[in-house]
Amino acid sequence: MVGTAATALVMTFGVLPVAGASATSGSTAAPGASVVSTSDSGSVKTAVSTKQTRSRSGGSAAVASGQTTPFAGTCYNGYTSGASMYMTCTSDAAGYRVYLDCNNGYRYYFTSPIYYGTWNHTMTCPAPYLAVWGGAWW
Repeated sequence: MVGTAATALVMTFGVLPVAGASATSGSTAAPGASVVSTSDSGSVKTAVSTKQTRSRSGGSAAVASGQTTPFAGTCYNGYTSGASMYMTCTSDAAGYRVYLDCNNGYRYYFTSPIYYGTWNHTMTCPAPYLAVWGGAWW
């Protein structure tokens, strides 16, 4: 019975529901956003978000909701283009993680890896959503 329902969802919508996805107002977040990060030395790290939260602004930009977490470092050169947000962040001592706000009203947290030093980040929202902004947190 469950297999039949899942097959019907895939055939109708092209997706399966994500187990454990955050839900508010009857809607669920799309599957995870992704990040590709490159260090100054050429190391590359990739990840998929493992946690998302609904913005307090109810579907508009999560960055406008005042949900920020400070970290001991700085981010700069930030810009968005379509589904992606690009930024460079530096933290020498404490390290940091990154997050991405998408226009579906969700903030996607990348709980791993922890970055030390200077990294260039390319974060991408799940289709069909657009990037609003992103940042770093500890």
